[in-house]
Amino acid sequence: MDWFQEGHVAIVTGGSRGLGKALARVLLAKGVLVIVDGRDAVKLERARKELADVGNVVAIAGDVSDPGHAHALIAAARRAGRLDLLVNNASTLGMVPLPAVADLDRPTFDSLFAVNVFAPIHLTQHAL
Repeated sequence: MDWFQEGHVAIVTGGSRGLGKALARVLLAKGVLVIVDGRDAVKLERARKELADVGNVVAIAGDVSDPGHAHALIAAARRAGRLDLLVNNASTLGMVPLPAVADLDRPTFDSLFAVNVFAPIHLTQHAL
């Protein structure tokens, strides 16, 4: 990961836990300013405090399927002066345990596609 170094800027969606948080930690250790998001503001703030011990992190609570939130993420990168990496990590699987595909209702199906397909495309387009 020599590509990412001090002074670079990254957005990692779904950065309040799991893979997103772990990736943010690695990038922060390399001196990258990392912008993370998450739907749960309390969990995101906990993650921000933890990650701030490693490096310069900005946390913006919200849902990637909300276009206004996607714009806020890109605006944060613009304020930092650049964007070197976008990690579309945020996702949802819907209900747990997962129902069979045949049992998915339209609102659930729409929500899955909004978060897992359309939001990453929109965020990438806006970043470009």
